[in-house]
Amino acid sequence: MDHAVVMKVKLPEADTPDAGITMLREIVIPLAKSQSGFKSGKWMHDGLDGMGVIVFDSADNAAAAMEAMKPPTGGPQLVSTAVYEVSGEA
Repeated sequence: MDHAVVMKVKLPEADTPDAGITMLREIVIPLAKSQSGFKSGKWMHDGLDGMGVIVFDSADNAAAAMEAMKPPTGGPQLVSTAVYEVSGEA
């Protein structure tokens, strides 16, 4: 059964939107894709806060990835992170 890591972050106020997108594309997404059991991911923001939903093939792989994917120093501030069982998708 698939499991998803749901991460909420507070984006750095000093960063421009372009800097955040660059960090996402160059650091966050490659790191997520390199984790065992990675299946898919979606990252979104409203300019102040961000959220990622990253799906893995098992609870164990999701839990391990959750630890590995904490924001880098100088990056977003982690607000919350949790693993959820995926009940459905469309």
